[in-house]
Amino acid sequence: MNMRVIARKNIQGNIQRYLAYFLSCVFTVSVFFIFSSFIYHPDVTEDNIYGGETVKACLYAAEVIIIVFAIFFIMYSNSAFLQARKKEFGLLSLFGTSKHQLRKMIYYEQTIISFVSIAMGIGVGLLFSKLFFMAMTALMDVKAPISFAIVPKALIITAVGFTVLFQALTILSLARIRKLQIIDLLKAKQQPKGMPVYSKWLTILSLLCLAGCYTIAATAGMIDIVFRVFPILILVLVGTYFFFTQSSVAIFRGLYKHKTSFYNGTNIITRSNIMFRLKDYARMLFLTSIITAVILTATGVIYMFYADLKSQGETGIPQAVSWAEQDATGYHVIKPDEVEAALQDAGASIQYRIEVTGIPVSLKTDNMRWKQLNNQALMISENDFNKAAEKKHLPPAQLKKGEAFINLSYSYNNEPFFHPGESAEVKTSTGKHLTLKMGKERDKGVLFSMGRISKLVVVDQDTYEKTAEAVPLNKQTKVIGYELADWENQVAVAEKLEQMVPKEQKDFFQVRAPGYQVMKQATALTLFIGLFISIVFFVVQGSMMYLRLFTEIEDTRIQVFALRRIGVTKKEIRAILGKQMGFLFFIPFVVGSIHAAFAYKALSNMLKSNLFFSAAIVIGIYFIFQAVYYLVTRKVYERAVLKNMNL
Repeated sequence: MNMRVIARKNIQGNIQRYLAYFLSCVFTVSVFFIFSSFIYHPDVTEDNIYGGETVKACLYAAEVIIIVFAIFFIMYSNSAFLQARKKEFGLLSLFGTSKHQLRKMIYYEQTIISFVSIAMGIGVGLLFSKLFFMAMTALMDVKAPISFAIVPKALIITAVGFTVLFQALTILSLARIRKLQIIDLLKAKQQPKGMPVYSKWLTILSLLCLAGCYTIAATAGMIDIVFRVFPILILVLVGTYFFFTQSSVAIFRGLYKHKTSFYNGTNIITRSNIMFRLKDYARMLFLTSIITAVILTATGVIYMFYADLKSQGETGIPQAVSWAEQDATGYHVIKPDEVEAALQDAGASIQYRIEVTGIPVSLKTDNMRWKQLNNQALMISENDFNKAAEKKHLPPAQLKKGEAFINLSYSYNNEPFFHPGESAEVKTSTGKHLTLKMGKERDKGVLFSMGRISKLVVVDQDTYEKTAEAVPLNKQTKVIGYELADWENQVAVAEKLEQMVPKEQKDFFQVRAPGYQVMKQATALTLFIGLFISIVFFVVQGSMMYLRLFTEIEDTRIQVFALRRIGVTKKEIRAILGKQMGFLFFIPFVVGSIHAAFAYKALSNMLKSNLFFSAAIVIGIYFIFQAVYYLVTRKVYERAVLKNMNL
């Protein structure tokens, strides 16, 4: 019997331990191969797919993420396999096996698994690539359907790339065997565990880091979120790591010390087991919590943005077709009759038409935000604002004489330009000055959202009429807007209207449908690719938990046998195993969900929308997947632990 045969029999004998790792590798290879097949497919060209190069760039980025994640996963798995088999290696060394032979055996084991994983991964990829091509055809603006084809370049890149990756990481892991002594190997699982210790200061640091990152995320706005991402990332990583290595130990030791009901019945066995293994579990709990947070945050943010895209489109561009005439005496951008005729020819249904005349103004203030952005605005009357607000289902304005407020098409930040009660000096184009008492700022657009019109100064009717008397009509601005039923599907007529506008007037005309459809397509593609990456992360995360359980299975069997001898029932033993597994599966889920919830809060602040329902859907779906994985793993693990024990 040579080392190749021994390696093959070792894999067969440890099939339960290797199963999750093997399936994770197969799935990772298959996703990578499917993406590569699409990237290098002869039908995927700029001529056939709108934005084909951008689509390829997205898939390239996804493949890089998969490779990086695969590197860390394989390194972690190899480390766990070697740690779990130290006693076995010690016995083999005691019987005369040299370290060179041990390394050779391990190398053959890993090579067999890697080659079979690559072969099966490519096979699964070929099986499902047609479905992927069909889905991409439906998502993208494809002139001709993408046909099924075996792409040689993708096949070579996947096979060679993953072979090199597996081989390199296997060789690196073998270096650990060289430093181990026989006595250390034999005693690897016999060393008793002491009461876990923790640092009070690191515990406080973990709580401060988590509180800090949550506060920064919850108060983030549209502009400053870019500058807050890196501090949030650092704080959440540091806080989560020390939470599991320090704070969790402090919590369990506090409960242990006070002997609360937390330790009633068999709970004392479950919680004591967890407490004494917390230091061993810490790295895995940290990794799985971060992976969970990444999955929930990435998938949730993209899904919530996609679900809220139509609402954001209607907020950002208040009417489906709108324009501004700088000279209110006539129509120089486009005539309403021409717009209505084009809409009628296209079969578009007009929900309402709005026309508002306003006075161009500038505001004088010490607020640096106005100075940095633009102090140009459009003054409109309270009555005109209320007519537009009613069409948009927004609350009306109720102003007293001399009162006013700023209405923005979109929020620049959480800080208002003018605080309620603050005075603002307004100057018209004819030089007339007004001092207005400002009310609470609003940030829901009601009219054309470009240039000065994106900032409306809404004043009471009497003040507006007196101001308008001193401003000639040709110095006033007229805003016209049409809202359409089923506007998102009126791309063709919207583009036709854009072509009808003179080139020099393009900046004063906007339509909603074309930009919305481009954004929807890009977001749908991102969500689709993100789901694949998230599934890879989820499978690998579950594999890490599965692997951790099976590395301790011998210790667990010894403990179960001892419990059985002192009279613990079969039902109670199953409950103990289930609770211990539940801790490993659901504590990271809870921590990751909390991390993701604050990311959702930041997104809600940016979009000015309540995204609670969408967030609940994402977290709920992930919980269902996690629960199913837990139930399946629990069944397999219990069967393996209780095997041959007559339980």
